[in-house]
Amino acid sequence: MEKSVRRVVFDCDIGIDDAWGLLMLLRAEEYLKSFKCEIPESIPIQKFKLTAVTCVRGNADIENTTKNAMRVLSAVKRMDIPVYKGCSGPILPTNWKPYSDFHGKDGLGDVGDYPQINEEQQLCSEHAVNAMYRLACEFPGQIDYILIGPLTNFAMCINLYGDAFLDKIGNVYIMGGNIHGKGNATKSAEFNFMLDPEAAFIVLERLKQPALILPWETCIDEELDLTLDWRLNVLGAVNSDFIKLMNRVETNVFVPRGFVKWLTCDALLIAAYLFPSHVIAQQRGYYASVELSGTQTRGQMVLDHKKGRIVDYLHGKDINANLIYHLHAKHMRTIFAWAAGLEGVRIEQLWEEEK
Repeated sequence: MEKSVRRVVFDCDIGIDDAWGLLMLLRAEEYLKSFKCEIPESIPIQKFKLTAVTCVRGNADIENTTKNAMRVLSAVKRMDIPVYKGCSGPILPTNWKPYSDFHGKDGLGDVGDYPQINEEQQLCSEHAVNAMYRLACEFPGQIDYILIGPLTNFAMCINLYGDAFLDKIGNVYIMGGNIHGKGNATKSAEFNFMLDPEAAFIVLERLKQPALILPWETCIDEELDLTLDWRLNVLGAVNSDFIKLMNRVETNVFVPRGFVKWLTCDALLIAAYLFPSHVIAQQRGYYASVELSGTQTRGQMVLDHKKGRIVDYLHGKDINANLIYHLHAKHMRTIFAWAAGLEGVRIEQLWEEEK
């Protein structure tokens, strides 16, 4: 493999948007493999290989999020991807539970009749945390960690291996946190950070290079022209096992709640990873941390807004997070339609439209 080609560890708690994010990665990997020779540098897509899927408790318990990863891989006939089961709970035990099982008890709307899986064949015996470290050692500097669930696995890897892990990782991408204190798990905290605030704190505190973070508000406040009607009636017409499964899941989860927008936060981060120049419209660097003790603000991401974003003299910290503030709406339908396999949609349309 070329050294310029990245390797991806996809750390997830598979519910609806995680499933779409995984599909998008697999579709992009398939596209890259279509090049017989070296991939031209002029093509504005991240060159990568999906090396592992690691699972964490989040949208459902660890048993279901792990099964969901295998179900999605089975639906797209990519059971060659190693799947690792990770942490079953947060670093600090708590009685706090999310306000609802938004994605259903099992993370896929409890719709049943799922794709067949073979745990003995698909599920690796190694724990996800150990796999994260081993892969960093095997491919130093080449592994990008895409973290779209609670950060428990990654934080535990940092706690266990410290600099022996941190000095070998590539880039880190996170869907989570918030920039205006707008919450979805509580009034002020985003779901992924709130499910394990200590893990989010550890990750932001210990990283040696800034993570790219897609916060909650960017996902829900942007007008991206991704409507539920378009999702179900246009993408929903694609004849594939994945789309058939997700049609049932998303109809069951979104329609009874009266959703108009199609909520797909985790997949938006994957789009930003794959096509940064076409997806990210604005990002800003900050020193970010996570509130751990607040009565009403536990789990909230806190940004240092000091003028010029100068070094935090108390802790000696500089920028540790690049936050995506705005996304390019005009490309979103093309990216998702291509990932879904909608007839007549080519990913080259992204850069052809720019000429």
